[in-house]
Amino acid sequence: MIRFSRERVQRIAAALRAARARRPRPADRRSSPIPDGMTAFSVATWNIHSCVGLDARFAPDRIAQVIRDLDVDLIGLQEVGWHHRGESGLDQFDFLERHTGMKAYAGPTKHNERAHYGNCLLTRLPVRSMDTMDLSVGKREPRGAIDAVVEVEGRPVRVIVAHLGLDPWERAKQVGDILSRVLDQPELPTLFMGDLNEWTPSSPRLRHLAASFSDVANPRSFHARMPTLRLDRIYVTGGLQIPAFEVVRSILTRRASDHLPVRAVLAVP
Repeated sequence: MIRFSRERVQRIAAALRAARARRPRPADRRSSPIPDGMTAFSVATWNIHSCVGLDARFAPDRIAQVIRDLDVDLIGLQEVGWHHRGESGLDQFDFLERHTGMKAYAGPTKHNERAHYGNCLLTRLPVRSMDTMDLSVGKREPRGAIDAVVEVEGRPVRVIVAHLGLDPWERAKQVGDILSRVLDQPELPTLFMGDLNEWTPSSPRLRHLAASFSDVANPRSFHARMPTLRLDRIYVTGGLQIPAFEVVRSILTRRASDHLPVRAVLAVP
């Protein structure tokens, strides 16, 4: 067995700390002006935990209040609806539409006679088309995505809202399926956002996404009480840019869900 002296162990530890300090960390916010000749619109992504907050209280009115306060043109939501949490029988998709003033487009992944559950796109922008993707893998929990095209100042912009699985091999297939759709129309301005359930910076799935999209907003958004993981992300391609983004921390957002919302300003030519 090889033994190292205490001094050598200390030198190795110091070198590792220095290497970590030199490694660039992703920013938690960005604030840049809108480029000349481009039009801005605002987006957000948020996992709302079936409207059950960290205080264990079912409060869809609180979720609606946060969404109104975000004041974005569109928001992609995950974990909308009854999922052994909250109140069965309440249509959360309809509730959020009525209490935010935005049009709700539902992408349920689970259907139940007491309430559906899945992804949701809330938007005040005109919607040209809306489709859903089945991202389920084997006998794992059903997963899916919303694939819509909205109008920003008359320009079509594709919006994909997804909630990926818990296993790496599951997410690998889901990322591949999403990228296949995006690459079918590479010229179409596209944003992909949602809860990706990826927390390892060296993840092959994240490297795959980084190679296929031009930019990403990925601040630390989980856990809401003390955010350390970058689970909730917004990717863009096809000419879109992300001049500004932030994770929204307030008394209300830290209590409303176990995730914090990620808000961004996008620019389209």
